[in-house]
Amino acid sequence: MKCGGCKKYIARGDITKCTKCTKCPTIFHPFCLKEGEQDPASWVCPACASEPSAGTPSAQAPVPDKMTCLETPELMVAEEPLNSTANDTTEEFKVELGLEIRLFRQELTAVREEIQLFRSEVMELKNSFTTTDMKLKTLDTRVDQLEQRLTDGTGSRLESIITELRLELNEKDQEMLENDVEITNLHEENGENPTHMILAVATKLGVKLNESDIVSADRVGIKNRYGRAPGDSGEGAGAGASRPRPLVVRFTRRAIKEQLITAARVRRGATSADLGQASAPRPFYVNERLTKHNRNLFRQAREAGRLQSWRFTWTKKGRIYTRKAQDTPRHWIRTVDDITRVFGVPSMP
Repeated sequence: MKCGGCKKYIARGDITKCTKCTKCPTIFHPFCLKEGEQDPASWVCPACASEPSAGTPSAQAPVPDKMTCLETPELMVAEEPLNSTANDTTEEFKVELGLEIRLFRQELTAVREEIQLFRSEVMELKNSFTTTDMKLKTLDTRVDQLEQRLTDGTGSRLESIITELRLELNEKDQEMLENDVEITNLHEENGENPTHMILAVATKLGVKLNESDIVSADRVGIKNRYGRAPGDSGEGAGAGASRPRPLVVRFTRRAIKEQLITAARVRRGATSADLGQASAPRPFYVNERLTKHNRNLFRQAREAGRLQSWRFTWTKKGRIYTRKAQDTPRHWIRTVDDITRVFGVPSMP
């Protein structure tokens, strides 16, 4: 319903505070009336006050106007809830919609920042691989040229150069594996999930690891016909028993690899119990992943150290070290000749 003075809509709850004409349903805001007219019991609106009195001949004429006056407020009352309630609901909806849009924009901004960071990291990784690949190609070219010169009889000095270049190539290959670990002697099962297995191993070693920290996890090597190690299930080390393939894992950061290897050394002797495997528990080993050359060299160094009663032979950042006792100097093993020089025995094939 509208105010008869300012013509503005009056809320349903404010009608009781307004002044109503005693002759017609017209109501007025208190502030739309003159002082002293706020709520007299016999107050009439200006429209009714200007009508002729009942004793005059024209007193009967305004009947149709009164009927119109009676009908009009009913339409206005019908409009009042539609306008006031609809306006309140619309305002609340606008506020809620504005909050939702603001939250959505904030989340969208955070997602854009994460995507931008991911793109920059991928670009850095791509550039690193490109640089390494170019260096490897350059070294390959140099080796090919030197080998050709050696074939042509250019001298024994080139042999040492070629050997040094091969060592450099091996070191570059080892750098490509700086984020990799190799877990050996874990029972291999059909349909296994390598990622879940490495997570279980990390949990057993007390290392907190997420799937996002793992780039890849796979078994490497030729799949054995039998996935059991010698002695499992009571059989001997015959043709039907072989060691399971090693599980190779690449992490997103070198720090995670170092943390896992350190935990494995602290918990030396940990077994596969509680890893959810069907086979009997067996000890497993976590080590750095080495190139083929370094792996063979490490095996020979360990064997020579065992024969000479050297206590320590280990790897760190892809390099092989050995030490006779706790207080003796360490030696870096790069070639087979180093084994002969350090241990004083010929290397084994």
